[in-house]
Amino acid sequence: MKPFKTHRQQLGILRDRGLEVKNGSTALRILEKEGYYALINGYKDLFLKLDTQGKPLDPEEYKKGTTFDEIYQLYSFDRSLRNLILEYILMFESSIKAKISYRFSEKYKEQHAYLVLKNYTRNPDQLKNVLDLISTISNTISKKGKAKGENPIKHYLDFHDGVPLWVLVNYLTLGNINYFYMCLTDSLQNTIAKDFAINFNRDYQQNCQITPAIILDVLKMANFFRNVCAHEERMYSFSVHNPPRNAQIGKILGIPRNHINNGRLFTLITFLKLVLPRKDHKQLIKEIKLLFNEYENKFSSVSFDDILFKMGFRYNWETRF
Repeated sequence: MKPFKTHRQQLGILRDRGLEVKNGSTALRILEKEGYYALINGYKDLFLKLDTQGKPLDPEEYKKGTTFDEIYQLYSFDRSLRNLILEYILMFESSIKAKISYRFSEKYKEQHAYLVLKNYTRNPDQLKNVLDLISTISNTISKKGKAKGENPIKHYLDFHDGVPLWVLVNYLTLGNINYFYMCLTDSLQNTIAKDFAINFNRDYQQNCQITPAIILDVLKMANFFRNVCAHEERMYSFSVHNPPRNAQIGKILGIPRNHINNGRLFTLITFLKLVLPRKDHKQLIKEIKLLFNEYENKFSSVSFDDILFKMGFRYNWETRF
């Protein structure tokens, strides 16, 4: 285990590795507030010298002219980016929850229909997922029903003998909702996908088909990035392992497949265009551009274009929208 180092000792190590610390007092306060591991270990990679194989030198050395402030600016940029992206993921999350609860309840009107095995897909490959989903729902109701204090689930159990799905979905994670949609019958999956298609076609004056496979791809991307936001992990360089490679999405949006098949942030923002109202997606693009403009001149030892590339944003990316 690495030995404990004081904040002053940590700054000394950084200076020895070639990092310029122009204001020691400010740097100390930042380390006290954010922590060495989250700030330096999380955001140093772009600023390190590399060997001929593209790996950081051992011991590490920073590129000439790299400052402590640059690393902190990247850290701050990433935090602002997470907060921004989370806002729009939550919009999609609310929408998919509303559509699932409405369409499922419309078809299955009996009380606690979401706990009945036969109301889900009969695909044997999905049986385990269906059973896991029913277990998750049951545990959620049980936990909230026994909780101290008031909550909507407890209220419905006490006074109405059942919890409507449109109340329950608010206590399910986006990951749970991903499995919920996956476990629905083909008919319900298609109905919900068509709901999104109707909104998209109306907003963009198109006549395209949004399939359940597309909705599952959007859910996959949104869920991974939702977790990055929730756990305050590094977003700018995050990419989804084994990302969706749905050629139909590129055709609908007029974006080349190789621009959106790497599972990076640009992929998510592209996918969200399919499931958010046009005005909301336009506002998302506007806010991203404003954030990029705010930070693009705050780096000197690295190019801001390199940061954008890490996120999957290419030159003139905004013209794609």
